[in-house]
This record gives sequence, C-alpha cells and structure tokens, in this order.
Amino acid sequence: MARLTWRSVYQVDLGPLKSAIAQWDTMVGKLDDAATEAHSGMLKKANKARWAGVNADVTRPFVKAIADEVTDAHTQARDLHKELSAAYDALKSVQDELQTKVDAARRKGIEISDGKDGQILCKYPPQPGHQNEVVSEERRKELKTLGEELADLVARADSRDSYTAGILAQIHGNDPHNFAKNGPIDKYKAKQALTIAKKGTEASNKEIRELAELLKYNKDNPTFSHTFFKGLGGPKETLEYYARMSIDSTGDPGKSRLNAVQDLQRHLGPTLATATDPDHKGYLNWGPEFRRLGAKDIHIDGLGFKPKGYQLLGGILRYGNYDKKFLTPIAEHVVQLQHDRPKGYWNSPSGPDMQFGLDPNGKKKSGYDPVTSVLEALGHSPEASEAFFSKDPSDEPVDGYDENGKIDPGKNINYSYLSELTSKDYHWNNDGASPVRGERVLGGKDALGHALESATIGTPYDRPGQAAPEHTPARADIVRRITEAVDDNHDFVSRDISDSMGKISAEYMPEINQAMAAGSKRSNEGLFLVEHSVPLKQEATARFLDAVGRHPEGHAEATLGAQGYQAELMREVVHHPDKFDGQSAANIRGITYNGGTIEGILGSARHDAIQVDGQATEKEFNEAVEKRGEWAKQAIGVPLGAAAERFPVVGEVITGATEGVVDSVVESHKKNTLEQDAASGAAVSFDTRQEAERWGQQAVREAGYPPGVDHATFSRGIARDVTEGYDHGEKIRENAFDNKARRSSD
Repeated sequence: MARLTWRSVYQVDLGPLKSAIAQWDTMVGKLDDAATEAHSGMLKKANKARWAGVNADVTRPFVKAIADEVTDAHTQARDLHKELSAAYDALKSVQDELQTKVDAARRKGIEISDGKDGQILCKYPPQPGHQNEVVSEERRKELKTLGEELADLVARADSRDSYTAGILAQIHGNDPHNFAKNGPIDKYKAKQALTIAKKGTEASNKEIRELAELLKYNKDNPTFSHTFFKGLGGPKETLEYYARMSIDSTGDPGKSRLNAVQDLQRHLGPTLATATDPDHKGYLNWGPEFRRLGAKDIHIDGLGFKPKGYQLLGGILRYGNYDKKFLTPIAEHVVQLQHDRPKGYWNSPSGPDMQFGLDPNGKKKSGYDPVTSVLEALGHSPEASEAFFSKDPSDEPVDGYDENGKIDPGKNINYSYLSELTSKDYHWNNDGASPVRGERVLGGKDALGHALESATIGTPYDRPGQAAPEHTPARADIVRRITEAVDDNHDFVSRDISDSMGKISAEYMPEINQAMAAGSKRSNEGLFLVEHSVPLKQEATARFLDAVGRHPEGHAEATLGAQGYQAELMREVVHHPDKFDGQSAANIRGITYNGGTIEGILGSARHDAIQVDGQATEKEFNEAVEKRGEWAKQAIGVPLGAAAERFPVVGEVITGATEGVVDSVVESHKKNTLEQDAASGAAVSFDTRQEAERWGQQAVREAGYPPGVDHATFSRGIARDVTEGYDHGEKIRENAFDNKARRSSD
C-alpha cells in the first residue's frame, strides 16, 4: 500500500466514506430486524413443529443454521459500520487539523512540497532581489516545526488507514459463505493481541508494533480490554508481562526494540484504565489485588534484583485516565508506604542490572519510584487526583492501609497527601537507573505538578485542547491549600514544577484577582466572577505568585494568563455591562489597576531572579514567554490556561482581545531579548512596569472603549492605573515577606 502524502490527506474527499457509513447503518437496522424475525419467527416455528424422520434430523438444524447465519450477517454489518465510523472520525479529525495548518501557512506565504522518504519541505520563497538573503533562525525553527507537525499528522492518517484496511479484511474473513467467521470483532481483535502478548519477549519488533496498534485503536473498548487482560491471566501475570517487555527493551543497545515497547507501554495503560473502570459491565476489579502485590517482591527471570509490584504497575499507570475507585486507593497506599520508610522502601538495581529500566518511555531508563508513576497517573486522571488531594484528616478521617493494601482501622494518618508532598522534609527519590555523577533526576516533582494541574483544572494535564470545566469548591479548595503550602515552603516551587504552578495560576486568575482586590479602594472584588465561595488569602497568594514568577516557565504561564484574562474580562464589561455593578469605565479601570497589581508581584519576582542569576536568565524569561505565547495563539478553543472561560463569554474562548494582548506581551519580550547586552541586561528587567502599561492599553483597544469616553484621555488613565497597581503589587509582595519573617521569628 502506497504511503499517504500530505497532499492526499489534504485533498481526499471523505464524503463517499461518510455515505458508506450511512448505508451500512441502514443495513445494520435491516439485518437486526431480519435476525429478530429469523429467531422469533422462522426458528421458533421450526422448533415447535412436530417433525419426524428426515425433517426432524435435517430441516430443523438447517433452519437454525439459516437463522444463525442471518444473526452473523447482522454482527458483521454492525462491526463494519463501527470500524468505518471510527476510521472516518479519526481521518476527518486529522484532515481538519492538517488543512488548518496548511491554509494558515499558505496565508503567510509558506510553500509546502514533498521531499524524499515522506519528508515534508516547508520554505518561504525568496522575494525578488532577496534571493541570497539568509533565513532567520526564528523562521528556520518555524518551518522545521511546521514540517514535523504535518509529517506527524500524515503518519497518524497513514496508521489509521492501514489499520482499518487490515481489520476490514479480517471482519470479512475471506469466506463469502460464512458471515462473521471470526466471531464478534472486538473479541477477535483481543485474541489477536493475546496471541502476540503470549509470545512475550519472543515476539518480533513488528509483532509488538502490531500489538501496540491493536491496543491503540481499541483501548476504549470494554469488550476488547476485558478479554485482553483476562487472557493475560490476572494482575500478577500482567505485571510480569510488562516487566519482561520493559527489561527486554531497555537492555537492548538498539533503538528498534525500545521504540516498539515504548508504543506498547503508551497504549497498555489506557487499555487497563478501560478494563478496570466500574462504569463498564463486567469490569475487572483488580485494584485490591494490585494493592496486595504492590509491596511484594516480584521475581522476573533474567533480572538479579526483585522489583516490588508497585514499581512494575507504575510503568503501566503512567498512561491512561483511571477511575478514582481504582487509582486513588493505590496512590494513597503508595504514598503511605513512602511516608513510613522514606529512604529505604523501593528496590533499585545495582551492577549489571543498572542497564535495565521499568519505564521505557522515561529518560535515563528510569522508573523505579512508584510515587513518581502514580503522580503521573493522577495527572491523567482528574477525578482520581481531585479525590486524592482533597483528603485531609483535619476535615475527616483518612483511611490507613496495611502493607497488603487493606484498610487498617488502627492506622492513624495525621497528614494530608498535599501537605506530605509539599513538605520541606519530603524525600524525593532519584528516579534514574544511572544518572550522571552529581545529577539529581527528580521526575517526581514534575509529576506532582502534573497531578496538581489535573486535580485543580479538571482535565488531564497533557490535553491542552480540552476545555476546562467550571471551578468547583473542591478544586478551588485544593488551589487555596497549594498557595498556603507554598507560603509555608517558598522553595517548593522549583524550576521542575514551576510550569505547572504557572498553569494553575493562569486557570485561577479570577480567584487570584479577587484575592488581590480584597480591601482595595481602586478595584471591586465583584468584577471577578467565580462559581464558588472558596476565597484565596491575599498574603499567601502574593507569596505564591512570587514563587511562580521567579522561574521562566512559571512566569510565562502566569503572565500570559493574567493578561489574557484581563483582556477578555474588559471585553465582557464593554459588551455586556449589565452583568456587572457600576459604570463600565470605572470597572475597566478597576480591572486594569488589579492587573497592574498582579504584574507588580510577578515582575518584581522576575527582577529578583535576574538580579541573582544574571543576564542569561533574562533571556530565558523572554524566550519562555515567546514560546508559550505562540502556542497559546494556536490553541484555538483554549484560552491561556482556560482562564477566559471562568466568566461567561458564550461560544468564544480565545478571541481577538486575547490574541492581540498575547502578541503585545510576546513582542515586548522579543524586543528585550534582541536589545539586551552585557551593560543593559539588568536594566531591561525594570521595563516590566512600562510594558505592563502598554499591555493594559492594548487590552482596552482590543476590547473596545466604553461609551462616552475620550479614547486618548482614557488610555492615559489606563497607563496610570497600571503603574499605580504595579506599585501596589510590589508593596503587597514586600508586606507578605515582612509578615512571614515576623511570624517566623516570633
């Protein structure tokens, strides 16, 4: 089969496929009626007939065979309809995304062509008289990224196309006289997958990729997932299978085996998530047995050390959105085991076994710390992570687990999991098999950030295109407790978790604005609409923003989130003034003053970090904003951490108001990067106040001026509001630190 090209994906007419799906849908309905009639009518009459002799021995079985064949025809038609529908949805999604990217590139003048071996070439054609002009680094990066994104989309379409063609052939079974020869397709595909899995490490790379593909396209199918995992044998056999495949791939000096098992790992987890979901009939209630095995040593042939069950399960859990009834108790048990023996519970390899890893997709062949793994699992499982981080013994008792994972009524848990994992005393394990000398591989803290994003935003952390749900009191309360935890342990927000803290800041800008407006004569708390009544404390929030603002990625997320929210809220005030108390002009100036207050905290934090770390850090801050800003504008349907959805802008998320301000913020940081030199690098950090003025004025221009104001005069007033708010933010930040120091010395 010829490989698809970007042109074929762009141009293909999916209309005939959609029409075929509709025809098969009609056929499914007709065959369903026919099958019902065959069994309840023809076969029922045949069974009641008082036949003797040849009629009894031949006719009755013949009638039953005919009725069964009609039922099989219905089964095959239903399977064909399902597979064609899934293929259409997948291909249409890819085509839409590819067409959007290609059309946007063409509007910018980019030419796209085919290279060798499926490579996609992107270039800006030289303008007349500029043929020898060197392409800028920025444009080279843009073209390279575009080519890679298009190639990835084509690969996705090609994979789906090949898979569907193969499955359709198997549904037919190559026998025109025997419908559904292979049985229901879901169970047949599971049997195919099991045939490969049963080979274990004897399976070829090609077979492992076939298995991964079967899991990929059927991971959400309960019948497939139940059949597959039951066929593996049970929880222990599942862990042993995963362990053998991981060790086999990470110990292989080549890349082909590793790449194949990486795909297997990525799709094995989501399949297990479906199999263990109580919402599905016949789900596998494997949670208690996984907990029993979690603290047990598991013998794996070919491996000198014995990993514990949770170390193996963790590699599977890193992928998939798990039900909270399954995952939350596992996460609780793992953290309790770590708490009880913080430095010596989990086994790690030595000697020749150092080459092996339990997380094929991890860096440096890591995967020995199950705390890291379950936190990553929580990052993909919003309901489970919310339940996990909401548990606090000061509110209600928290279940204690014995070593076998059973609830122990006599075990007293006197800490919340949030306080445990954000404590100064928490021991983060070095989750790497063979780190470079002096290097600390602490993936756990990054995974904790992912889990907190999931718990507070309500979506898997790595699905930025998924709109965030409304803020609930439970999620908002987790944010409140995060700010207070950081208030107690300011150094907790290190670089590896700052991006997640920045995303949470961006998402909760309404609540943060409310906290900053508390007690202010210049801004009205009621302007910042929220759906709950959980307040953030001003002082703790200021110190939290300071901690986030000291790191490039966190600062970028929080700054763009704050400015995007400010722009959208202004737009809402102008276009829907009846939703707010007071005059529109005063409300906009109140929003601007509050925006300046937040930027005063973030900008001061950035300035302090640059003063400590030097000019190179200034460039990192600017580049982080540029990178995040460009991504934000491409994320149609999701505004800057979804913050703009926190007030009602019906049918719109990222709008012109947001995009214009994003451009303004990004351009100012680009300018700073280009202009800075050894003499001016430190001085650039002081420009934030002036930049904030421009961002505020830009937001008003994009949102629209309130009626009855002189535009020039109002714009100058906005600049003053930002400056005064900025100074107020610096003062709030300074007071927060002074008060903290005073309390610490008492």
